[in-house]
Amino acid sequence: MKGSVKSIVSSLICIGLLSSIVMACSSTTDTPSSTTAASTAPGASTASAAPAKAAPVSIKMFNRVNANVVIDNNPVIAEAEKLANVKLSVEAPPINNYVEKLQVMMASGDLPDLVYNWGGADANLEKWSKDGLLTPLDDKIAKYPNLTKNITKEMWDAVKSINDGKTYIIPRTNVVNHWGYMVNQQWLNKLNLKAPTTLDEFTNVCKAFTNNDPDGNGKADTYCLSLSNPSLGSNTVWNSTFFLASAFNLPIINGVKDTDGAYKIREKMSGYIPFLTYLKGLNEQKLIDPEYLINKIYVDQEKLNQNRVGIIYSHQYAVMANLAKDKESDKKYSYQPVLKDTKGVAMDLVTPAVWGGWMIPKSSKNVDGVLKFLDWGNTTEANTLFQLGTKGLTFDSYDPATKNISRTADQATKLASTTSTYMTLANAIDGNPAIIEGADTVDRLNMYKAQLDAAMKQMTVVNVPAVRSPKILNLNTAIPDLVKKKDDQELKYLMGTLTLQQFKDFLEKEWYPATADAEKEYVDYMNKQGK
Repeated sequence: MKGSVKSIVSSLICIGLLSSIVMACSSTTDTPSSTTAASTAPGASTASAAPAKAAPVSIKMFNRVNANVVIDNNPVIAEAEKLANVKLSVEAPPINNYVEKLQVMMASGDLPDLVYNWGGADANLEKWSKDGLLTPLDDKIAKYPNLTKNITKEMWDAVKSINDGKTYIIPRTNVVNHWGYMVNQQWLNKLNLKAPTTLDEFTNVCKAFTNNDPDGNGKADTYCLSLSNPSLGSNTVWNSTFFLASAFNLPIINGVKDTDGAYKIREKMSGYIPFLTYLKGLNEQKLIDPEYLINKIYVDQEKLNQNRVGIIYSHQYAVMANLAKDKESDKKYSYQPVLKDTKGVAMDLVTPAVWGGWMIPKSSKNVDGVLKFLDWGNTTEANTLFQLGTKGLTFDSYDPATKNISRTADQATKLASTTSTYMTLANAIDGNPAIIEGADTVDRLNMYKAQLDAAMKQMTVVNVPAVRSPKILNLNTAIPDLVKKKDDQELKYLMGTLTLQQFKDFLEKEWYPATADAEKEYVDYMNKQGK
């Protein structure tokens, strides 16, 4: 699971599940529909004819789905069509180039009825809304009870356009992700090491993972750390290093004060240069995957599973979710919290729990039908269907109180090709998932809970508000060439082709002056929030 986050993970509470997904009623809310008895008055018919069911609404959908899910003749999609009374035509480009495909599709003018935007209310959405491609939804949302119930005000506020204040995207609710790292526990055990909690410990583990043959093959072919780039508008470093930057008091996201108590742009933060310098040192010592600056999304995970690297960034669900790619994941890896800073504080920065969102192009003829479908998607019925699949095909039994699932090996295989958390319209109901992905035994559930509990005891949670300061959020479109140059300067410094002084000169002479107005607006915005 990927996405943004809101608060401490809720305790795993019972999510009410209808007795059978396959036989579930077609109500679009979580409250069962009332039934009306036939009239028994004299002369009245004792069996009134049921009203004709409305024809299914046809919806063309563009979604980001993991590649092993087969869309054609998909039984979960078929069941969703029946329950929501829709006819779906789903186009699902592979995750690793979804953003590129999305850009091409949005530029084509031939748009579907429903589009998933992984970046949520990002610069792309602002451009598309400004270009008149998207439907403003503010006057319609109140008609749909599950959208207003399951999506919090904080989430709605987080996606309002910074250009005109309107809502052009339905937030996809998510569970709260606590971004730490995943480590090869077997390597740690073999080398008599513990999972690092401080920067010094991390450095020592990095050296051991690289130099001490942790996989035992007698070859110098392992590295400590790898990163990957999800292509969400910033380079690899800023998409994959939450857990490591925390050791430098460097927030990767906007909305957090520096160590002196002041809001600043990231490039002025006290930990910015020291953090980049540390990464530069890892690179110079050949402790970090040499391809870390060009890795596409999930390549770091592939290298972890191939025993090529020992650490990647992740959230608390990643170990169990990785079982779909490595059947021994729960035996090989463990989830760990962010690193502590020099004061011994492991800062867990938590933003609103939104995992992108759903856009409805203005060209759609089915806006209300699409919203009704999304309203159904924000129910327990829909969430359990997309996360568990269908009874008999992908599982035998399910206990919503414990989240324990009984399924055979064959059912687990069918699940991987049938559905996943990427298929959900809302990935959490009231902040909770139907299942812990991959944790389909009591032992795995207990392991997940134990690792999460241990991590949460080490971390200090800081809830970070969504920042809707237009200029700071529009830098990519306002000064695209300079943003690209800044990224290039960072990477050149990391690779040793640019000196520290040259890098500082660029910041002082070009970056700071060009971003001064945006920084002032951002600082004023945050100070007005009283945070």
